[in-house]
Amino acid sequence: MEKVSSFCIKHDIDILNMDDEYKLRGRSRQKYQGMINLHHFCYELFNNIIDMQLNELDDHFTKTSMKLLLCVTCLNPYDFFSTFNKEKLIGLTFLSQ
Repeated sequence: MEKVSSFCIKHDIDILNMDDEYKLRGRSRQKYQGMINLHHFCYELFNNIIDMQLNELDDHFTKTSMKLLLCVTCLNPYDFFSTFNKEKLIGLTFLSQ
């Protein structure tokens, strides 16, 4: 947030106060009554962007590819294979047949 603020100040861009009430323009404001800007940006927009990214991934990978990627995650050595999952590993063998 500090980097964004300094950029805005440097380029004479108005900075939105994140503690102010969020004001929706054009649509019904009832849903957003009492919501602050920080909540809107952190939750409302963030969740929509994550949903869009997930849809893009679903469009680019087949179900079999997704299953393969999920199965391979159990072989991650980070934290001494704490995510090791025998069922996923067995599922990986069935996918390769």
